[in-house]
Amino acid sequence: MSTCPQCGQENKDEARFCVKCGASLGAPSQAVAQPPAAAAPPPAQPPYQQPAQYAQPVPPPATYAQQQYAAPPAAPYPAAYAQAPAYAGKTRGGMFWIGALILLVAGVLILVSTWMAWGSGPGGFMSLSGWDWFDIGKAGGGGSGEVVNAFFVYSDGYPIFTGICTLILGGLIVLIAALMLIFRSKGLGGIAILFAIFALGMAITNMTTILRIEGISMGVGMYIFLIFSVAGLVGGGMSMSG
Repeated sequence: MSTCPQCGQENKDEARFCVKCGASLGAPSQAVAQPPAAAAPPPAQPPYQQPAQYAQPVPPPATYAQQQYAAPPAAPYPAAYAQAPAYAGKTRGGMFWIGALILLVAGVLILVSTWMAWGSGPGGFMSLSGWDWFDIGKAGGGGSGEVVNAFFVYSDGYPIFTGICTLILGGLIVLIAALMLIFRSKGLGGIAILFAIFALGMAITNMTTILRIEGISMGVGMYIFLIFSVAGLVGGGMSMSG
């Protein structure tokens, strides 16, 4: 006989189940299996959101469109236009132009004075021009203590510059005035003033010598030489201030 492990009922040895409780006699008593507890539902997931870098399209850089649609570079200017003249873009006031014109006129008249009378005797006799003094100096023949050459004559304490000096100084003043008008350069006005100072010094020296010689008066050529040497100074100063 076998005893039911569940209820203690005696059963036959060959019985497989208890006649009283129906428990199995071939294996130890087991508790009635309980159905498994329902699994807890998973926590609610928030709805999927696309990352910010993908949510909105990133606009291309501004230069991207310019690079894609930019017009091809323009062809460079010819070499003749690559460099502007030195005077391009220079503007000068009225004082500059007036001063440069005064310089030009002064230089021309200093040139002209070479062939006009620098001194004349009573009644206009014995008139000598700057070119006559050039011929006298070029001939030479000065004595002891005298200087006689084509540029300068010094005799008996009377110094005088010949007409070659007025030719050189007048020509230089004309040249500088022309360059000033062409290139609109104020800096050249200082050089013109320097030559005008030399001309004025020579004119004053000659005037003093002529006035010291008895019976000789100043001729129109010497007046022009003196006056337009001063005009050259004025014109140079005006051109530099304009």
